[in-house]
Amino acid sequence: MSEALALRLRRITPGQLLVVAAFVVILCVLVRRGGDPDIFWHLVTGQWMVDHHRIVSQDLFTFTVAGKQWIDPEYTTEIIAYLVYKLGGLTLVSLAFGAVAFVGFFLILQRVRLERTNMVIAAIVIGVAALGGAAVWGPRPQMITFTLTCLELLWLDRYLRGKSRAIYWLPLVMIAWANLHGGFLFGLVPVGVAAFVETVHWVRRVDGDEHKRRTRNLVLVFIGCVVAALINPNGIHLYSYVIQPQFSAVQQNFIAEWQSPNFHVLQERGFELMLLLVPVAFALRRPSLWDVCLTLVVSYLALSAVRHAILFVAAETPLLIWSFSVGWERMALASRVRAWMAPHARDLLAGAVAVLVVAILGTGYFVHSTLSNQTRATAANFPVEASDWLAAHPAVGTHMFDQYGWGGYLISRFYPEPNRRVFSFGEATLLGTKVMQQVSDVETGNPDWQQIFAQWNIDYVIDVPGAPAVLALEVDSRWTKVYDDGLAVIMVKNTALTAAAKG
Repeated sequence: MSEALALRLRRITPGQLLVVAAFVVILCVLVRRGGDPDIFWHLVTGQWMVDHHRIVSQDLFTFTVAGKQWIDPEYTTEIIAYLVYKLGGLTLVSLAFGAVAFVGFFLILQRVRLERTNMVIAAIVIGVAALGGAAVWGPRPQMITFTLTCLELLWLDRYLRGKSRAIYWLPLVMIAWANLHGGFLFGLVPVGVAAFVETVHWVRRVDGDEHKRRTRNLVLVFIGCVVAALINPNGIHLYSYVIQPQFSAVQQNFIAEWQSPNFHVLQERGFELMLLLVPVAFALRRPSLWDVCLTLVVSYLALSAVRHAILFVAAETPLLIWSFSVGWERMALASRVRAWMAPHARDLLAGAVAVLVVAILGTGYFVHSTLSNQTRATAANFPVEASDWLAAHPAVGTHMFDQYGWGGYLISRFYPEPNRRVFSFGEATLLGTKVMQQVSDVETGNPDWQQIFAQWNIDYVIDVPGAPAVLALEVDSRWTKVYDDGLAVIMVKNTALTAAAKG
């Protein structure tokens, strides 16, 4: 062992080891099974592009919007995810997206290090932050937006402190971002907020011409990012595509991740705790205008839609760590704790090592257990056996109405079979307001559901037991229940059964 390495090891503190332990433990939350229905159609789309050597440009999977132009913001991510899937299945896909989110937390730590902090507090807040995004983490393209947002915020904080000009590279990052995930749109927000803050300081004539220079540079970076995002296969049309969900009432009312957080659900409690800690943090450490404006914006976004909680995590985690570190140092107890720790440094270090070892072993076991149960989890959440029935009866039915959350899985099972094209799947913007409203009407039992079935010539339904349409069809003599396993029900129109028997 070299002398330099030995010296570095001797400088390791218990707090630093606890931070490392926290980073290990958060993998329990970041590495998820492929449980989001969108992952299935993302992989099939990636496979199609790899097989056809071109980018998807129109709907492939439905009969409701068949052939409609498809502006796919995630096409690069889908290709990469499919290639990863070919190497190691959904397990490797889960690990890959978990690794992307983990890099985001590493960038958060780099931002935290811009100020002096208490490492124990940092470890605790990082753990809370991981819980703050519990409803969103997993093998999803959103992880890319989380990590790139963390990078952008790191660069911005360094720039605003006069420590780096790396933010000038953001337009180049935006080129990749706009071709990886539609969340690039929110990448414009932090740099826009920073430009606004510097403009306010400039107008107030604070620090001479420094804020004027920063305002000019940040505005140029913002404009550069807007232009850079145009470098994609769909050009300016990408903007209209990713903006649409922000103003779609049907998507925001029907799709869970576009709805406001439900703090009665356990997965949302981590975000709720972070939200409640922000006012306390402002009381402990006087926030800058940048802190206030950024907090207001990300809080609004996160309270508007569950999926934006990770943007809140990216922005607010360092603020909480800095503020509670300052608050701790002001307490008389802090000096007493330090005085007590000094003669027990070796014992505390040994204890921290023990915590780290337990964290590694426990996290390894938990993650392995989670990923090894992928097949059972898929069967417990998606219509695996019902799909087996449909596969065994390929002549039954021509136009399916599917439960919206199952569309992605059904695509992965049956594409490109023409009789198994879905009514809807997770790409709501592609489906459009009209079809999404029809999906909502059927799923919620709106009286016009029969007209919708007649319009699309629906002759079989795969949905959950107790769904309004299923309950109505069960007492309709023109329909027959052909399958029910407690998770999924298949109802088939009698005419479709007759046609299949004759065929």
